[in-house]
Amino acid sequence: MKVKVDVSRLRKGMYVCELDRPWTETTFLLQGILIENADDIQQVSQFCEYVYVDSEKSYGDIQPHLRTLKQVDESHDSEGHAIANASKAADLEQSNFQKELKIGRKIHARARSFIDRALEDIRLGQSVNTAAAREVVSEIADSITRSPHAMVWLANIKDRDEYTSIHCMNVCIMAVSFGRSLGMEKAELEILGLGGLLHDLGKICVPLEILNKPGKLTFDEFEIMKTHPMEGFRILEQQGDVPLDVLDIVKHHHERRNGKGYPSQLTGEEINHLTRIVAIVDVYDAITSDRCYHDAITPYDALKNMYDWINEDFDKEIIEKFIKCLGIYPIGCVVELNMGHVGIIVSASEKSKLRPIVLLILNSKKEVFPHPKLINLAHPKWRTGAQKLEIKRILSKNEYDFNIKDIIESENII
Repeated sequence: MKVKVDVSRLRKGMYVCELDRPWTETTFLLQGILIENADDIQQVSQFCEYVYVDSEKSYGDIQPHLRTLKQVDESHDSEGHAIANASKAADLEQSNFQKELKIGRKIHARARSFIDRALEDIRLGQSVNTAAAREVVSEIADSITRSPHAMVWLANIKDRDEYTSIHCMNVCIMAVSFGRSLGMEKAELEILGLGGLLHDLGKICVPLEILNKPGKLTFDEFEIMKTHPMEGFRILEQQGDVPLDVLDIVKHHHERRNGKGYPSQLTGEEINHLTRIVAIVDVYDAITSDRCYHDAITPYDALKNMYDWINEDFDKEIIEKFIKCLGIYPIGCVVELNMGHVGIIVSASEKSKLRPIVLLILNSKKEVFPHPKLINLAHPKWRTGAQKLEIKRILSKNEYDFNIKDIIESENII
C-alpha cells in the first residue's frame, strides 16, 4: 500500500518508494529510500514537498502513523490528471537527457583527451596522471547519476582507426552505468570506472602491425597480444598510486569463467567481481565496434551472443543483470517504427523500457530528416490514436544508410 506523506511527517522506518518529481531531478542514486535518521529526512526535504511511502517495506512502530494519513487511491485519479502527469514525466525525462547531453559532450571530450595523453605518456616512458584519471571518472559518474543514458549514448561513438582510446572511454562509461544499475555507491563506481578507463593501456606495448592486423593473428602474434594486460599492470603498479582493485581489472579483464582466459587462467569466483563486470563490458563494446579485422554487430545481437557464451566465458547472474540494465532495446540500436520511421534508441526509463526515447533519422518515406528529431515513445500522445507510434523491429547494420558516429557527434538534434 502506498501512502502520500508530507515530508514534514516523515519518520524513521518509512520506505520512500516514489517522489513528487522524477528521481532524475534529485541526487539519489537509487529509486527507493529507507528513512533511518534525521539526515535522510533533511535530504528528501531539499527536493520534495511530499513523497509516497510503501507501508509493506517500512518497518518499526510507524504503521499506526501511516494509517492516520490519507491513503493514495490511484483508481480515483481522473484520466486527465493521470495523462497530464505522464506527459509531464515524459517531457521532463527527454529534457533532462538533452540538458545532460550538452554537459556530457564536454566530459566525453576531456576523457578522450586524457586517454590520448596517457597513451603518449606511456609511449614516452612517463607516468600516467592518475589524479586526472580520477577527475574524469568522477565527472562521468556524476553525469550518469544526473541522467543515466546521455553518456551511454555518447559511448556509441565508434572509430575503426582510433579503437583503443575510444574503447577505453566507452568501457569506462558503460561500466559506471552498469555499476549504478547494480546499486553501487559512488566510491565503488569510481574504482570500476577507473579500471575501465585504464584497462587497455598495456596495448601501447603491442606492435602496431599486430594491433592493427586486418586478418587473423598467428599463434606467435596472439601470444604477443596476450601480453597487454600484464604490461598495463606492470606500468601502473610501478606508479604506486593506483588502487589494487583497478590493478586487478587491468591485469585480469581477459580471464574467463572456464579458466581459458589470460594471463593467469583464473576460474569462476577467483576472478574479482569488479573485474568480471569490466570483462563483460569490454567484450560488449568490442563486438559492437568496427575493427580492422571484423565489422560490428548490433547491440541486440551482441547481447544475444554473450548470453550464449555464459557457460564458457561469463558469470550468468552478471550477464543477466547487464542485459536487464541495457534493456530490450539497447542504446544504439537502430529500429523501425510502425509508421515506417527509422531511428536510434538513445534512452529508456526503468518504467518504460518498451517505449524508449528514439532519435528519428528517416521519416515514414525513408527520407532523411534535416534535423534529427527526439521523441519519447512513453509520452501519452504517442500511445494511442492515429499518431500512435511503437517499435516494429530492430534493424540490422546493413539495412540503413547513415553514419551513426556523425549523428551522435552532431549537436543538430531537436
